[in-house]
Amino acid sequence: VAALFIFFVVLQVQYLFGGEANITETGFTYSEYARRGFSELVAVAVISLLLYLGLGEISRRESPRQRRAFSLLSVLLMALVLVILASAFQRLLLYETAYGFTRLRTYSFIFIPWLALLLLATIIFEIIRQPGRFGPALLLAALGFGLTFGALNVDGLIARLNVQRAVRGEELDGVYLTTLSSDAVPALVEMYRQPSLPKDLRAELGVVLACRQALEGNQPAAKWKELSLSAVRAEGLMEQVSAELRAYPVWQENGIWQVRVDGTPRNCFGELRIN
Repeated sequence: VAALFIFFVVLQVQYLFGGEANITETGFTYSEYARRGFSELVAVAVISLLLYLGLGEISRRESPRQRRAFSLLSVLLMALVLVILASAFQRLLLYETAYGFTRLRTYSFIFIPWLALLLLATIIFEIIRQPGRFGPALLLAALGFGLTFGALNVDGLIARLNVQRAVRGEELDGVYLTTLSSDAVPALVEMYRQPSLPKDLRAELGVVLACRQALEGNQPAAKWKELSLSAVRAEGLMEQVSAELRAYPVWQENGIWQVRVDGTPRNCFGELRIN
C-alpha cells in the first residue's frame, strides 16, 4: 500500500499540486478541483487509518526487525497521507482566493489542520511504540475541531476575510454577507466604520447592514428563550450606525426587499424572495 501511495504521489504530482494550471489546462472548475481534492483526502485518510489500526491488531511483530518494519511502513503511509492533505489544503486555498469564504469552505479549512494533527500524533505514537494512545488522540482531535468553531466565530471570520479580499480588488458577495448570522455583525460594523475603506466597498457594506436591519426589524419580537448574547450585541451595534444607514433606504415590494443606493434601486437578497 505504501508503494502504491508513493507511485501515485510521484505520478500525480502535477494533479496534486498543479494549482492554477489544473484549472486552465485540464478543464477543472475551481469548485470541482477543490471538492474532489477534499473528498479524496477524507477517503484516503479514513482508509489509511483503518488499515493501520486493523493491521496493528493482526500483524505478527515478534522480532525487533518485524516491529521496525511495521513502524517504518506505517509512518511512511501516514506521511504520504499528509502529502495528499497538503494538496487538498492548497486546492481549498485556491478556491477561496477565487470566490471567497463560505461556511462549508471554512469548515473544511478548520478540519484539515485537526486531521493533520491526528496523523502527526499517529506517527509519533507509532515511533514511541504507544499505538494505544490513538483513541484518546482521536477524541481530542474531534473535540478540538468542535471547540474551534466557538473560538473563531465562523460567521465573523467569514465576513472579515471576504471584506479583506474585496479590499485587495476581488468582488464582494454582499448578498451572502446579508444571510450570515448575528455573529457577523461586529465584524461588518467594525469594517464599515474604517475610514480607510474604499468608498464603493463601504457603500456595499452599508447596503448589507441596512438590509439586515430592515429584515430584522420586520420580524416579530424574539421570545426570551430565543435571545442570545450575540443577538443582543448585534442589535446594540446596529443602533450605533442606524443614523448612517438611513443613506440606504430599504422597502419591501411584492415580497422582495429592495434598497436604494445612489438613487438606484436594487434587491437586498439578489433573487431571493423573503415572505
